Amino acid sequence: MTDDERFNEEATSSSDEPEQEAPKRGGWLSTSTWVALAVLFGLACFMFGIVAQREIFTSNGSNPGSGSNDTDKIDQVMNLLESEYYYRPTDPNATPFADTLENNALHGMTSGLGDDYTMYLEPAQNAPIAEQMSGEYEGIGVWVDYPDGQVRIISPMPGSPAEQAGLQSGDILLAANGTELKGLTDDQTLSLIRGPEGTTVTLTIQREGVAQPFDVQVKRARITTPSVIYTRVGPSGSIAHIQVTVFGDKTIEQLDAALKQAQSDGVTGIVLDLRNNGGGWVDAAQQMIGRFVPPERGPALYEDDSPGDPEMKSEPIKAGEVHVYDLPMVVLVNKGSASASEIVTGALRDYDRATIVGENTYGKGVVQTVHTFNDGSSLRVTSAEWLTPAKSVIQGVGIPPAVVVADDKNSDADEQLDMAVTVLMHGIPAATPVASPSPQP
Repeated sequence: MTDDERFNEEATSSSDEPEQEAPKRGGWLSTSTWVALAVLFGLACFMFGIVAQREIFTSNGSNPGSGSNDTDKIDQVMNLLESEYYYRPTDPNATPFADTLENNALHGMTSGLGDDYTMYLEPAQNAPIAEQMSGEYEGIGVWVDYPDGQVRIISPMPGSPAEQAGLQSGDILLAANGTELKGLTDDQTLSLIRGPEGTTVTLTIQREGVAQPFDVQVKRARITTPSVIYTRVGPSGSIAHIQVTVFGDKTIEQLDAALKQAQSDGVTGIVLDLRNNGGGWVDAAQQMIGRFVPPERGPALYEDDSPGDPEMKSEPIKAGEVHVYDLPMVVLVNKGSASASEIVTGALRDYDRATIVGENTYGKGVVQTVHTFNDGSSLRVTSAEWLTPAKSVIQGVGIPPAVVVADDKNSDADEQLDMAVTVLMHGIPAATPVASPSPQP
């Protein structure tokens, strides 16, 4: 896979195979895809009562269900629906009915797997993701996923309208402007939540520990979120606080600039802040690890792409011209730290490069491979689980911090950051909750 296109999150990862132009039916669908669709249509047919029965035969007289090419059957079904379906649209400006059938089949094929991360995305659905990874778009600034058809916040982006409005990790978005979100497609959900800068969306929220749902008004804005924010904290600004908001297109470039500034400032320690970072490009995670761990130490992560096969593929640490191998480090995480954030956290923990402070991470440890088609649509397939260098499983588990500090949203003080500075300067204080040691690679 092309490392620049590997994505975990909500959200993507891509193959390093060169892009191939797919054969088309009605635009782009490959033969292998149509074979797979035959299964779907076959299952769906059991749902219908038979009102009229007509036998369909191939040109050689054989029954298409008994040995003929399944692509013939799919084409026949598509053609029959296009010509005979009573409720097909008559509006000349409507989406062509053939396109609707294709899209519905593809959405159904992926959603029927029961995997929240495997999905077919129409062209309009891909654009918002690309915008978000570039760090600039119009909306509320929030990472979400879709467990059981619900829209759940992984984390609000730092400084975003969502964060300012008080949205939290774990909040379930029930409705937007009165329209229920459960069961909608991703693009339908995005169209309701996103919108022009300056407009307002009313979100109905279900929050753990709160008895009744409640409404929150969020004013949309132009979200321009730098990937990396550098500040200095601690006595006399002796500690570098490097906050990474997303593993996007410009993250490593901005991280290198921050590290150069930290070296110039003569800092004595680094706090790498991955709180509320919902992930991004895996390649950026591999490069980030290489800024703090020499590549010869071992892999950045392992990929398990074949269930039941003990052999795993190792993915390397990627070095850069800028690196800091010797300064003490703390990694700050919370339950909004997911995907690529967990790759970095797991590696820095396993190589004993940093102390992990904060809360247990989200637990998103699967890789998606992205296949992009000629029309701008894409298929995202969960192709592997990833494990830390010590082969610790993350999916559904997350990474526990070495020093547990709850995120007190009612406090004006940043107790997690304060603890990170304390650990760097004085070590772990006595009587501080400490997790069990992690296995070493």
